[in-house]
Amino acid sequence: MRRHRSIGFLAGTLLALALAASAAAKSGEDEIVVALDPPDNPHAGAPIEVGVLMTRASDGSALRGESVTFQIARNGGIGLVTVQAKEDTMGHYTATLTVPDKGSWTVVVTATGGGMTQTFHAGDLRIGAPLATPTPAAPTATAAPAWILIAGLVAVALAAGLGGWFLTLRRRSAVTADRA
Repeated sequence: MRRHRSIGFLAGTLLALALAASAAAKSGEDEIVVALDPPDNPHAGAPIEVGVLMTRASDGSALRGESVTFQIARNGGIGLVTVQAKEDTMGHYTATLTVPDKGSWTVVVTATGGGMTQTFHAGDLRIGAPLATPTPAAPTATAAPAWILIAGLVAVALAAGLGGWFLTLRRRSAVTADRA
């Protein structure tokens, strides 16, 4: 009986040590801090740039080389936009996307790297109503190029000059015949 107690005591101790080692290993993992760059005055139907800065909580160093995906989900409704982000500076990932409707949207960031995938709630976006589309103006009458106008004026001047020259010739010949 005593032997069974010592085996139970030994197994319990080993189990407690294994759990403590697991907890110590998990506490050694570095937490990631995700900071959302809010876009300036976003509107539905217009492209917006969304960015996040991913750093380690322990030392503030940038999380580099991750494969990052943004998912924008509509709060209280149906809608999901997914886009792959690219790293533009160390630890800063951006993507350009178009949100289809106004309202409140949640940004979820999924980072994959080093054999792990982690998902973060980056924040919420408030998307405004779509911008009014400009009404097309009526087409304006096409104006003639300036060279056509200049060429026309030169032609009129030449015609007037030639006409005057012919008149003077005709008058001279008529006057000359009378005087002769």
